[in-house]
Amino acid sequence: MIEYLIRSLKDEKLVKIENFKKGCWISVVDPSEKELKDLVDEYNLDEKNLLAGLDKNELPRVEFINKDVYIFFKIIPSDNKKELHTLLVIITENFILILSKYKPGFIDNILEGKIEFITTQKLKCLLKIMSMINKEFEKATSSTVRLVNSKRKAFSELTNEDITDLLEQEEILNSFISSYQYTGLVYDRVLTKLKFFEQDKGIIEDLMIEAKQDSDLCKSSLKTILNIRDHFVVLLSNKLNKVITLLTVFTVFISVPAAVSGIYGMNVLLPFQDNPSIFGYIVLFIGLIWLVFLWYFNKMKIL
Repeated sequence: MIEYLIRSLKDEKLVKIENFKKGCWISVVDPSEKELKDLVDEYNLDEKNLLAGLDKNELPRVEFINKDVYIFFKIIPSDNKKELHTLLVIITENFILILSKYKPGFIDNILEGKIEFITTQKLKCLLKIMSMINKEFEKATSSTVRLVNSKRKAFSELTNEDITDLLEQEEILNSFISSYQYTGLVYDRVLTKLKFFEQDKGIIEDLMIEAKQDSDLCKSSLKTILNIRDHFVVLLSNKLNKVITLLTVFTVFISVPAAVSGIYGMNVLLPFQDNPSIFGYIVLFIGLIWLVFLWYFNKMKIL
C-alpha cells in the first residue's frame, strides 16, 4: 500500500493527498511487485535497496546513491514484539519515503497528529523517526528486563515453562543487542554525512548514548539468564543424582533377600534346611546385612 501525505510549516496538520507532490512523505507498507516497480520507475529509486527494506534479516546500515540516502533500521512491529523487522527511510531532494513490511507502531501516532511531522523538513522527520524507534526499543528492552528479573526473584519456583520463556527472552535480547550495535553505527554515519543543525546533532548524540546504555542493559540481563540457567541445571543434576542414589540403594536392599532366597530355593542339600526355625534365622541374617549397608551408607554420607 502506498500513501502520500504532506505537511509544511504553514499547515496545521498532516493531510493525505491523492498524488505525489514535492515535499511529501511517501508511506509504503507491504507493497506489491507492481507498486515497487512503479516506485523505481517514477522516482528513480534503487530496486535492490527497496527489496532489502522488506527483508526482515537486513541489518541497519546507510547507503548513499547519487543524491539519495537509504537508511535501514530495525523496528518492532506493533503486532509482533518477538521478532524484529526492517524499516527503510529514503531521503531525496523532493520527498521522504518510509518503507516496511509491517507498519511500525509510531506511524499511527504520526497520522493521528500525536507527533509533529513536517514533511518538508526531511532531516527533522528523520530525527523524529530515529527518536521514535529508539523509544520503542527502550520500552521493549525494559519490559524484557523486568520479566527476566521477575524470574530471578522466583528462582526457587521456576518451572520448565519458565525456563523456555527465559530462553525466548535470551533470543530477543541477542537480537536487540545486535540491533543496538548496528544502529549506533548508523547514527554515527548519519551524524557525520548529513547536514544537521547543531541542536539536532546533540539529539543524535543523546540517541547514541541511550542506545549504548540499553545495549549494556541487555547484556546484563543476558548474564542473569545465563546464571539462572546454570543454577537450574545444577539443581536438576542434584535431583537426578538423588534419584539415582535412591534407586541404587533400593536395588542393593532388594538384591540381598533375592540372593539368599535364590540360594535356598536350589534343589540341593543346604545347611539347616530341616530346621523349623531357619526362616527366622534367614530373616535375621538379611536384617543384619541391611544394618551393615545402612551403617556404611550413612558413614559415606550417601543417604
